[in-house]
Amino acid sequence: MAQGGGRIAAERANPSGEDRISALPNDALVDILLHLNTAAAVRTSVLSRRWRRVWTLLPELRFDFSPEPHPVASALAVHEAALRFLDVGALDAAPESVAAWLPVAANRLSGRLNFENRAPPGRNGDGEEDGEIGAFELPCFKSATTVSLDLGFLRLAVPAAGVFSQLTELRLVRVRICGPCKLGDAVSSPRCPCLQRLTVHQTQEVGLNPLLTSQLLKWCRSSG
Repeated sequence: MAQGGGRIAAERANPSGEDRISALPNDALVDILLHLNTAAAVRTSVLSRRWRRVWTLLPELRFDFSPEPHPVASALAVHEAALRFLDVGALDAAPESVAAWLPVAANRLSGRLNFENRAPPGRNGDGEEDGEIGAFELPCFKSATTVSLDLGFLRLAVPAAGVFSQLTELRLVRVRICGPCKLGDAVSSPRCPCLQRLTVHQTQEVGLNPLLTSQLLKWCRSSG
């Protein structure tokens, strides 16, 4: 009886059975989807034609830890809105998988990026097996304000050119920097004119310097 009474009350409140949520404007639907992770938000596209592209208007994308990088690259390829926050978790990601989506994010992002790659237990960046892992290049984030990369000791090539014009904070954790360009060159005032904080932890410049430090290193300077 209680269930029947609830159904009758619902029918009286909405006698036509109309989908009132779908009738809401895009801004309201986007606010609803912001409470979901991106994979769940994407799945709402099958509800109806009205919902098909609502998730592409999200200003924030969050991807849970996964061994598969393809959802990130695929989502960014069709995403339409200005992107103010991107959070990506990966499980033992390969360099080529990160290279598949990171440059796209660099072109789209106008706010914060947080990427964490969880490496297998025991990997510390010193083993011979790590030397066989390839590298990917850090793209030039022209509009991002904060970039945090925990790479799980993947190799990262620092770009020799390009200006990170809006970057105020850069955080590098468990990164092996390789290539001809040094980190100090990339974070110099001409290339990072707004940088205020640089945090480096368990990061090594391969073939150039030994492990920088196992302690958290913070470097701050005024943007002027």
